[in-house]
Amino acid sequence: MEDRIARYLELLRRYGAVADLSSARVLADPARLLEAARAYAEVLPQGARVLDLGSGAGWPGIPLAILRPDLELTLAERRRKRAAFLELAAGRLGLENVRVHAGDVRELAGPYPFVTAQAVGSFPEVYRIVAPLLADPAVLVSVKGPGWEAEVAELPGRVFHVKPLGEGGTLVAVEVGKR
Repeated sequence: MEDRIARYLELLRRYGAVADLSSARVLADPARLLEAARAYAEVLPQGARVLDLGSGAGWPGIPLAILRPDLELTLAERRRKRAAFLELAAGRLGLENVRVHAGDVRELAGPYPFVTAQAVGSFPEVYRIVAPLLADPAVLVSVKGPGWEAEVAELPGRVFHVKPLGEGGTLVAVEVGKR
């Protein structure tokens, strides 16, 4: 597992500038990223079907696939260069539990009982984007900064998992139903 994480980080370093994947600051602290990936993994039950919205550089989807090979992950990324990187990373790392969707997330077929969204938008924005794809109920999971409680108050659901992470971030999981 650690070897695959190291290989993933090396792929990020190698292709990061070409595909506009992530900032140097993000890559400078891989321990923080791994801590967040482990926190995501704690929330998801065995064999869960997960949509990672706006996968970008593959965070948290690729580390989740490495940490939890039992998960069925769909990495949705509309930017072609980033989606190509996700395909490359999944292939080079032998991640058979990953499917990359290069395009608009609304083209996918649900239902998805779990959605992760790292740095995509507020919980209400994410909910609006994925609502047609959600199982009922479904769980939205994201690392949030201060003020996440106000975001959750706008949703048709309830918080069922909160885990403080380093540097002010908090992993929040919200169970939502259809309106």
